[in-house]
Amino acid sequence: MSLLDFACAFPPIGEQRNIHRLVSRLSEAFLTEVHGGRAGLVAEQRPDPLGGALPYERWVVRYWLPSGEATDVIGWIEALDATTVRLSAIDSPSQVIQRSMIIAARRAPAAAGGPDPRRISARDVQRHTVHGCLAWHEPLGEWTLRAGCGFTRRANSCHAVGNPGVSTPEAAERIVAFAIDHEIPALAQVIEGSPEERALRDLGWVGTHAPAVVLVSRLADFLAGRAAVPAVQIRERLQPDWEHAYQRSRPNSADPAIVRMILDGSPPRAFAAITGQAPDDHGELVAIARGHRNDDWLGLSSIWTRPDHRQRGLATAMMATLGHWAARQGARYVYVQVAMVNEPALAAYARLGFAPHHRYIYLAAAG
Repeated sequence: MSLLDFACAFPPIGEQRNIHRLVSRLSEAFLTEVHGGRAGLVAEQRPDPLGGALPYERWVVRYWLPSGEATDVIGWIEALDATTVRLSAIDSPSQVIQRSMIIAARRAPAAAGGPDPRRISARDVQRHTVHGCLAWHEPLGEWTLRAGCGFTRRANSCHAVGNPGVSTPEAAERIVAFAIDHEIPALAQVIEGSPEERALRDLGWVGTHAPAVVLVSRLADFLAGRAAVPAVQIRERLQPDWEHAYQRSRPNSADPAIVRMILDGSPPRAFAAITGQAPDDHGELVAIARGHRNDDWLGLSSIWTRPDHRQRGLATAMMATLGHWAARQGARYVYVQVAMVNEPALAAYARLGFAPHHRYIYLAAAG
């Protein structure tokens, strides 16, 4: 006799929904007994839902709870053996699931999805980039005054995006005063074609240096088919060997303490590194990259490979591994900032799937 026949054999109880409720209770009890006592047999009779799964991949798993109900979890595989799988999700503790309790599973994109990043305004994207390159700084309304003893234009210019909270002439005076106090040129970083650019140009500010472009991608799209690479070390604090490699990649005479402040400040950030394996590498780092996460955006910068190790995919491996690091913290988008004159880099990022979002320029105070 089926459960429905069994339920309907009882005297009428007045309403169809009561019959449905009874069937539901009976079904739950039946399934609890079946999945608890015969799950191993069922598992043997069907393909392994986690077949082909690898550690650190992101999966969606549906499984039975002890109550007889089914639930879903999405997360990264931390450990996997013949009987259990341990998954970790964003902002929740790891879960150990008996593989015999798994109903279905599928591999998920490596990062959470979202709208096309090109639909996000340049102003919003810029607000995520500003925290990635800071030494001394202070707010000017929605603008940010920045100084770093002259090391990099980004760290030594006013990030002029949004409303400064004062008139533009007063904001310009504040930029100049801040620059004088920190003994740096008075510069403003503005989105090309923005109201902020027009307002400062009306005051006599002029363009300087080549424009730069912000290139963007969905993080899931960038990571598709690109696993984290075991040879890439991910460190969440700046270490001396990484700092030494950075100095080799970008020779400069800046105070090391200032460089350290810019690179290591404003967490969460991570430093990717690859150690050379050849005898003449002497255990030194032969490739480095830096990632900075702000909310759901990952910014990639300081990407360098020693000349004799180029054309081996090391830069892409570091970028992908940093992408997986950020995805596990909730990042959905990734950006890079490239000078428009750097045509080889623009072509390389285009091959990786990055698309132009907007350009920015630096304006210098008149006189």
